[in-house]
Amino acid sequence: MNQIRSYEHTRLSIQLSLNGLSFCITDTLSQRLVAAKRKRFSIPLEEHTIVAALSEFLKEHDILDQNYESVVVIHSNPLFNIVPKALFDQEHLGDYVKFNTQILPTDELAFDLLDPMDIALVFIPFTAVNNLILDYFGPFEYKHFSSVHLSEIMGIQHQSDELAGYFHQDQNTLHMTVIKDRKLLFHNQFSVKSTEDFLYFILFSLEQLGIDTNKFKAHFYGEITEDHPYFKMLGNYLSHCHIFRPSHDQKIADTLLEKDFDRISLNA
Repeated sequence: MNQIRSYEHTRLSIQLSLNGLSFCITDTLSQRLVAAKRKRFSIPLEEHTIVAALSEFLKEHDILDQNYESVVVIHSNPLFNIVPKALFDQEHLGDYVKFNTQILPTDELAFDLLDPMDIALVFIPFTAVNNLILDYFGPFEYKHFSSVHLSEIMGIQHQSDELAGYFHQDQNTLHMTVIKDRKLLFHNQFSVKSTEDFLYFILFSLEQLGIDTNKFKAHFYGEITEDHPYFKMLGNYLSHCHIFRPSHDQKIADTLLEKDFDRISLNA
């Protein structure tokens, strides 16, 4: 990690979930990704242990020894809801998520505005993590992973009227998004532990949406490859399945490994 000490203008991005942690550091002048690392947990963490795990992870890779031009944290959890902007009132954030999850007295509520889609994404971040990052780095930006995911997709689909689905797989978490006529039709996050889970959540959701699987284009990314059992099995039910690679502006250093970062997080 000592190689990044000479970079005066750097941006630190941290992504976290109960399944894993990652960071990437980008030189903001050259748009070169100069460092990245990811840590997986075979057994998902309890929320109260994520702060200690993140602190240890950042110290292990000397992240706290650097000065950064900016810091962004991406929270990935199922504690969110999507609200049409016309119905959104930031004075009533709790009303949008109270039916999805139990809101604790210590929870903070936040939202991301996604203007191109005319929606707001209301979520509960890992509050203790935000407090830790504030102590370490001072003011920073944070957002929900689904907001990053949706912004990436709409950037691709904004000129297309086709019906398409985007599926991001990260360990046992599946993000499913369906776009039609340049508008968001469906988005949700599922916990997937088997091929049967994967098939059920996708096929049942498509059935509920009344989508003809023979005319539906499905794009997969994240940990999904053409050789993945999930992808192979789904090909028996969907006529058009493709592997998708998110675009990004960063130049990737030759020393970095693909497994150490999630390409979609580079656009956060």
